[in-house]
Amino acid sequence: MNELHLQDKFLIPFFTNNVEGLGYREVKANTISYNLYIEEDLLEFLSETKLNKDNFNKLLRKFSNDEHKLIKSIIEFLIERSKNYRNMALFINDNKSFTFEGLKFYLFYVSGSETHGDKLFDKNIFSVVQELPYRFEYNGNVIFSYRPDISVFVNGIFLGYSELKSNYNNQSAKINGRMKIVKDYKNAVLEYLKIAEGNDKSQNMRKDFLKIFEKSIFITSTDLEETYIIRNLADFLDVIKNANEQKQYSYQTYTEEVEKSFRPYPLLNRNADKRDKLKEVFRALYSKKMIEKEILYYNFVEREVIKKDGSKGFKNEKGKLISPRPKQKFGVDKIMSKIDEFLEHENDDNYFINKLRQQLSGVSESIRNELISKRLKYKNNQTVYSLLLQYAAGFGKSNIIGWAALQLKDIKRNNEYVYDKVMMIVDRLQLRDQLDRKMYNMNIDNRMYVEATDKATFIESLKSDMRIIIVNLQKFSTIGEILDKEVLNRLSGMRIAFLIDEIHRSNSGEQHEDMINLFDALQESFENEEYIRKRKKKNLIIGFTATPNDSSLSRFGEYSKYAEGEKIWVPFDSYTMTEAINDGYILNPIKGLVPVSAKMVYEIPENLTYKAQSELERYKIVKKKVYENPERIDAIAKFIVDRLVHTTYQAIKGYGKGMLATASIKSAILYKE
Repeated sequence: MNELHLQDKFLIPFFTNNVEGLGYREVKANTISYNLYIEEDLLEFLSETKLNKDNFNKLLRKFSNDEHKLIKSIIEFLIERSKNYRNMALFINDNKSFTFEGLKFYLFYVSGSETHGDKLFDKNIFSVVQELPYRFEYNGNVIFSYRPDISVFVNGIFLGYSELKSNYNNQSAKINGRMKIVKDYKNAVLEYLKIAEGNDKSQNMRKDFLKIFEKSIFITSTDLEETYIIRNLADFLDVIKNANEQKQYSYQTYTEEVEKSFRPYPLLNRNADKRDKLKEVFRALYSKKMIEKEILYYNFVEREVIKKDGSKGFKNEKGKLISPRPKQKFGVDKIMSKIDEFLEHENDDNYFINKLRQQLSGVSESIRNELISKRLKYKNNQTVYSLLLQYAAGFGKSNIIGWAALQLKDIKRNNEYVYDKVMMIVDRLQLRDQLDRKMYNMNIDNRMYVEATDKATFIESLKSDMRIIIVNLQKFSTIGEILDKEVLNRLSGMRIAFLIDEIHRSNSGEQHEDMINLFDALQESFENEEYIRKRKKKNLIIGFTATPNDSSLSRFGEYSKYAEGEKIWVPFDSYTMTEAINDGYILNPIKGLVPVSAKMVYEIPENLTYKAQSELERYKIVKKKVYENPERIDAIAKFIVDRLVHTTYQAIKGYGKGMLATASIKSAILYKE
């Protein structure tokens, strides 16, 4: 299939098919002005939809019944208003309704409203355009022009575009498609720099000239095998500018940095038919409900949060655009897609066991019976649903938890909220504060959630209208202290989604044997016979960890396959440390190991291990004595400080993140002191 057939014969029909496709309408490119607005769509949306038409008709009289003049004025108003937004998702979200000439209008209807359900959402006009003509003029001359293969709009407002490449012509999205977008943006920036020097302190020219690149929610490069996605081209303007000033005309640094951000979008089934894979990705990115998620949830500007006089606010700074990496969005969407299966079979406690039996149909009877027997013993997905997700440290788990919490809070079926409450269970004050700052940046302020710090506030939170509850386990000794008989009785008529930011908890500061699995503790709380008898709904527990052990996987993991040397149980979704290192999101700590020669002599008292019952127990006692030795810690601390001051800070130019791994909490405190 060549590029033209991919675009015109396959993707456009898929976009415009109302039954099996995305339900867009196609708009001819020659009807669209260079300001990236479809005037006819915006006019139709404002003049004909239920919540807009009365005020539109009132305003039309002020404009002498000249629709063209009115819509031109509204577009000019919207263009000016959108200039200070990082992308169009942020702009539409902040301006779902706006006031023009003293009258209120809606720019986008959200789904699941209390009064209208999805009826108004269905009135949003989603459009697709082939070969959109874009150009920028300066002093009467066209200095840049561009025609993206496919562009998408909602209610006449530009959202983003896709470049298509055909494997038939020995071209690929990974190489040719990405490089075309990289070069197009570079060429546009270079033309902009020629006219902007000293003339664009307000950045208004940049916002106008480069909007097709920088205001896009995302840009994709697609072929029949893969789709690549980028959201932050604007971050690389200074890289191009610096290379140009230094006459490094290969722009190699720019190209390499953009490639790191221009990542492939994951697939549920990599072995599917090529066309089915392409449909899967385009549904995940361009379906109407997914575009709505981009507008409502997946884009926000993160600024430093400051607290003053008991209230929170933002430090006066530009902030950083936060939007999901492909794997982050894929993981959150995967969680949401599982909800319907859970709800459909909520009253069938044996549904997932029977599903497992079918999956094990090719395995010998003895092994099948053994695996099913273990699963039955765990009662997984019988009294409560559970999902285990593995994400590498440093991958942005807090963002994933925040996006998941927001969507779980808002998800509806039959015009009713699916989950009565969303509980975010955190085990460390640092993580609790981190989530607090994250939610504030996501526009979830104190009026939308409550923190439970003891049993009384926990019970009060269940009674309140607050839909999100943060449970700080530092304030409780055990899960059982929270979910006692009284609380379970209250929960029996509710459906709760629990998000555990780290399923492993340490009471003693030691790891391994003393570790408590919060997943286990939470699930076992709902295996109470009285609760099972009274419950009307099933709760959902979503547990996150970077290091799931075999026990957690066998109890809460998903069946993969039965083969010698292969894991039988896997996380519901995963992004491992190895993947994060290979993709460049985190550094390989092994490559950064610095061997240090330090001669130390330890004399272990003979009576220290006399109570040890085994060699392993003796080893643990001796290890603790060595690793918590103050002289050893003092020597290592001095070496770390010397290396940071004289080597590391100079290499990283004063900016970076680091972690000191210690053997215990006591050791960490001694290092800090």
